[in-house]
Amino acid sequence: MKLLIIFEIIKFMNYNLAFAKYIRSLSSRERIAKLRDIRQGLNKSPSVVLNWRLGRTELSQSCFDKISKIVGVDLYNYVDN
Repeated sequence: MKLLIIFEIIKFMNYNLAFAKYIRSLSSRERIAKLRDIRQGLNKSPSVVLNWRLGRTELSQSCFDKISKIVGVDLYNYVDN
């Protein structure tokens, strides 16, 4: 059971890390615009998006997929296996 919980934590952290890696790859101007688009597209506050980037809260697969659509980039390319 503990192994399953650890696997789930690692899985959601991969989404958070991939999201953070993508955001860090952008220029300042692009980063501001993309984060604004994500907040508006998902109707989330800036603090929620920041917590996803920092790994404080779980970035679910469904939100991860929606973010991919909003930014027009396959974020799965940023997921480490």
